[in-house]
Amino acid sequence: MALDAGMPKRLSLKIRARAAFEAAGLGAAWLRASFTADSDRLFLWSPVLVAAGVGTYFSLGFEPQPWPAAVLLPLALAALWLSRNHPVKALCAGIGFFLLLGFGAAVLRAQMVAAPVLARPMSGPLVAKVVAVESTESGSLSAILEPRSFARLTASETPAKVRISVRLRGAVLRPGAVVTLRARLMPPPEPVQPGGFDYARQAWFDGMGAVGFAYTLPEELSPPSGRDRAVLADLRMRIGERIRSVVGGTSGAVAAALINGERASIPDDVSEDLRAAGIFHVLSISGLHMVLFAGSVFWVVRAALALWPSMALRYPIKKWAAAAALFGATFYLLISGAAIATQRAWIMISLMFLAILLDRPALTMRNVMLAALVILLWRPDSLIGASFQMSFAAVIALIAFYESSWMRSWTSRPRATGLGALPALAGSYVLGIALTSIVAGAATGAIAAYHFNRIALYGLAGNMAAMPLVGIVVMPMALLSLLLMPFGLDGPALWAMGKGVEGMLLVAHEVASWNGADRLVPEAPLGALLLVVLGSLWLALWREKWRFAGIVPMVAGLALWGAASRPDVLIDRDAALFAVRTANGSLALTSSRPAYAAEQWLRHDGDGRRPREASKSEALACDRHGCIYKEEGRPVIAFAGTLDAVVEDCAKADIVIAKISVPYRIRRECDARLLLDYFSFWRNGATALTFTESGGIDVTTSLAARGNRPWVQRRGDQ
Repeated sequence: MALDAGMPKRLSLKIRARAAFEAAGLGAAWLRASFTADSDRLFLWSPVLVAAGVGTYFSLGFEPQPWPAAVLLPLALAALWLSRNHPVKALCAGIGFFLLLGFGAAVLRAQMVAAPVLARPMSGPLVAKVVAVESTESGSLSAILEPRSFARLTASETPAKVRISVRLRGAVLRPGAVVTLRARLMPPPEPVQPGGFDYARQAWFDGMGAVGFAYTLPEELSPPSGRDRAVLADLRMRIGERIRSVVGGTSGAVAAALINGERASIPDDVSEDLRAAGIFHVLSISGLHMVLFAGSVFWVVRAALALWPSMALRYPIKKWAAAAALFGATFYLLISGAAIATQRAWIMISLMFLAILLDRPALTMRNVMLAALVILLWRPDSLIGASFQMSFAAVIALIAFYESSWMRSWTSRPRATGLGALPALAGSYVLGIALTSIVAGAATGAIAAYHFNRIALYGLAGNMAAMPLVGIVVMPMALLSLLLMPFGLDGPALWAMGKGVEGMLLVAHEVASWNGADRLVPEAPLGALLLVVLGSLWLALWREKWRFAGIVPMVAGLALWGAASRPDVLIDRDAALFAVRTANGSLALTSSRPAYAAEQWLRHDGDGRRPREASKSEALACDRHGCIYKEEGRPVIAFAGTLDAVVEDCAKADIVIAKISVPYRIRRECDARLLLDYFSFWRNGATALTFTESGGIDVTTSLAARGNRPWVQRRGDQ
């Protein structure tokens, strides 16, 4: 019997199609089962969606009007209510509602903090109220002032708040006092390169309209009234001064920072050692400090009440201790400056103690995400800061890790009792530090690399050596010193705290000295970070096996980490500094100043050289008229400082960048492929040039990258 030769092939295709269809059905059923099993954790994604809405606001190139969100948000809420009995519709309505909630919160916040911003640098007499004061490493003062009047500005033009530096010896500023001085004020600085950190945006949301420095010593016109928030700022300042005077030196500066959050007096080299050792997080008052501080209050109060058996048996002393700890945590929040990480920690610890008061489980992922939701709605601008991202990433990862089934089984196993338990307790403590350091370091590593372009390779060693000192000596002594400080009996406690801090700094210096301790990495595209974060959240927030799908975007994000294009030429916003990428891929600077811009360019490039080293290149020749860059196979680039140099360079260079304004006649007659002058940088801010494969030149400016937002000043329109 003859067989149709085409039949087996058609049959094979049908079998494959049916198998694929059945596999797809099984996959869909598995996904539905996983989603149903994890449906009780849907709330955990609400702050993620709110964050997506906030991120959408900040990604726009224009400032949106508030009315669309105000109109759509109630409609989304109504849709969520009407679809409450239809799971799929309710899910879609919920996603839309929380996205709009985040977007609307960001729009509203931007409107609420709107305040005058200084349009141009100005000098003149300043009359202002002192809001806060910090002592810096050099002994100068860094102060936040609320101006009453400045120079010739009208009331509607005067910034609501300014930050000034007072470098004059003998200067005294008291929070709450009204002072007068002569000052030089400038608009908040723009990014040093397109896409770089935008201090002006941060200043906008802080209500800061100018920065500057004092020409003269401040004269006090009226003393602090003692009836406003300046009392708290004065208390913080006095606590810091007391700690620094008793402990002394660098240890005193670090000890003060651990209590009142003021880090300006910590030397830069100490901060670098702490970063390289992976323990700089100790200086950020967050969950660790709040748990140690409030936890110590809780333990001490409960232990003291337990000394009276009749009271312990008749009354809820655990709840009393929780109430006392809640008060202590609030006090610590206020005197520490209430940074974002501290706010998150306070909300978390408050929820824990409230749970104890209400006889509910204390530490859960739900409490963490509720804290994130509160902060995002209250301060949506905190999302784009490293503090918010790193603090929540660490806590979410740690709770997910300790909530895992195998970790719960390990922690719930029987423990030894009596003297034989001491080695086991010590081993568990060391192992706990190691696991916590590994998990928190892995969770925050990508975020730290994105924002700071560095990775602490020996962070585990630094944390294992330093954290016992922090947990056993430093923070308990900090609590004891605060309790004894009103009575003048805090000396021994501060001495012990100082010794603990000194040991921590020795550990940081030792680990930082190891070869390769502080590894710089080039800047990464935002998409790479978003993929890593999304994958991490998927892995941490779900419980079923489908959570392991989060590994895919995490790996994709890490694979894209080095995909960001690096500019070939960088021009400072004031045309005072230029950089060109040489044939070997490194940047050559025309100068080492302005130092901040030079350091930021090198850091973003993952380059560990000092600006002085980077300003020495055989491919870049400089004289008093400017610089010329020449390498075989690459465009000739001239950085001209005079009109004569511009005319000369136009005849022999492919690109001419002038730090002066060039008249139209010279621009018209210039033979260079591209001519940029000071006016271009004055108008558009920092500029980057990228050479394309086709031989073209892409010009990117800071003004274009920042968009038309309220914190962006468009100089050409003034």
